[in-house]
Order: sequence, then C-alpha cells, then structure tokens
Amino acid sequence: MAEASPPRMRPSIRLLGLLCLAAAACSHGKSSMSFQEAGILLEPMEPEGAPRPPAKEVAPLKVPSETPLGPPMDGTLARFGAEARLRRQRTPAGQEFPAEAAAAWHRLVDDLERYLLRSLPQTPLLELVRARTTVEAEMEYDRRRFGDPPPDLSARVAAAVGRLGARTAAARALGQGLAVRTPPARLQWPIESAGLSSTFGLRLHPLDGLRRMHYGIDLAARPGRVVTAAAAGWVVHAAWTQGYGLMVEVRHDGDLTTRYSHLSRVLCAPGDAVEPGQALGLVGATGKATGPHLHFEVWSGGRARDPLALLGAPLLAGNAGY
Repeated sequence: MAEASPPRMRPSIRLLGLLCLAAAACSHGKSSMSFQEAGILLEPMEPEGAPRPPAKEVAPLKVPSETPLGPPMDGTLARFGAEARLRRQRTPAGQEFPAEAAAAWHRLVDDLERYLLRSLPQTPLLELVRARTTVEAEMEYDRRRFGDPPPDLSARVAAAVGRLGARTAAARALGQGLAVRTPPARLQWPIESAGLSSTFGLRLHPLDGLRRMHYGIDLAARPGRVVTAAAAGWVVHAAWTQGYGLMVEVRHDGDLTTRYSHLSRVLCAPGDAVEPGQALGLVGATGKATGPHLHFEVWSGGRARDPLALLGAPLLAGNAGY
C-alpha cells in the first residue's frame, strides 16, 4: 500500500512556521527544530477537488431598486407655479425684478439642489424632464413681466437647469430600467385643470394666522365646478361637517379614504357606489373657507397622506402662469 502523502500546508501558515522555527532555533542554539517542538500546529489544506460547503448568504436573484428619499418634485413645482402666477398678476409690469420673486426663486433652487443630491434611481426621468421644463418656462414668464433677474439669481437658475439637463442625459443614456418608474396613479384629479392654492403640511392658517397642519390640498376653482370621485368606492358620509362645510367622504379599497370639502351642493348620498369621475358635488365656499375652492384629503390607516403623491401629473399644465 502506498504511503499517504503528508498534508500540505497553507502558504501563509508555512511561512509563519518557518519564521518561528528559525527564531526558536537561534534562541536555543540548535541548527534545527521540529514544528511540534516550536509549538506550531499545521492546519491541513483540503484535497484538490474536495467539495466546498455552501455559502451562508447566496446572491439575490435581482437587485432591488432604491425607493425615493422624499416626495416627488411635482408638488413643489406646482406650488411655485401657482404663487408665481399670482405675483405676476398683482405686480405691475416693467418694474425692477421684485425682491419677493427673487427670494421665491432662491428657495426653489435650494429645493432643486437638495433633490439632485439623491442618487440616479431616486430621480425618475419623467420628474427630471418636468422639473427642467417648468423652471425654464416660469423664468421666461418672469423675464417677460419684470425684466432680467439679478445676476446671482440668473447664475443659480442656469446652473440648476444645467444639472437637471445633465441628470436627464445620464438617465437616458443608462436606460430607464435604472430609474425608479413612477407607479400608476391610484387616484385621479377630482377637478380638471384646477390651480393648486395650498399644499399638504404645516402652514399659516389664512383665517386665524396660526401655524397649523393642513391635512390636504386646496384646488382653486370657480364656484359650481363639478367635483368627481378620485377612484371607485362607496360614499360613507355626505353632510355638513364642522369646519369642512358640506363634505363628501368616500371609502376605497385598501383602507383608503378621500374627502371633498367646502362644497356648495352635494350630488350623492351615503351608501352610493361611485366610479372614478362620477359627480359627488359642486365647488363652493361652505365652512371655514376664504373663497371657493375644493379642500381634498386622502387618509390611509388612520393617517393623512399627501394627495400629490397619489395623484397623476396634469396639474402642472393647469398651473402654468402667464
């Protein structure tokens, strides 16, 4: 029977053992010393062709895409467009670029710079295109009305537009598969081509001047405009509600509820099954309201959500100012 070959040592262990053996030999005055005498235990290597144990963590089948760090830019751009339109209406043309408008533009550029700090998958291509188009259009409208903006502001806006363009080109070059695709809108706009007069979040209340949470969005529209259901569901409330005036509340699948407030007239009743686009009421100014508009809320799991995150994007076209 052939003698078994001695186990092979790993290179690193072999080198370490030789060094220790040489040092030990010098200290004991010996010309040689065994590994056992030097206190070195050798770990045998696996024979060639031996099966490897499975890895503790296997590679995923696919790499998940990153979720956005914050809400889309659409709400910020829509609010800026609505405010810019009001400024152009109340400010005489041909005067120096208003300080109020310059401050608003600086705030918008700050928001865009924070938005562009996100990674590429968190800035969908469609959002980038809408942002650049809106910024360029609104600046052109302001130039026509007030003249050229201050040089520092003009430089900041140009730089932001350039960065949006570069990010758009990168997203297109790498393919839309790398970008987060915006899921289909779960809700449709309850009023077509309405202006956004107030967004979701903390604000100064227009009646008492106190800083309060605004649990929905306000859509400016003429009185009598038809308000429609944002999705299929069932009417669970249609009556006068303190503060909200005439309000309709619709329950949808997935624990989702929408509210339509300050109506002048209700066109449905509790228990009615409604389809998307079905009339619920007419725009009014009932309850605590400064003028005719629709206050629209979305609730899920007992918490208010920003409706702009669930609605489609045609509001930007309706908010373009002149």
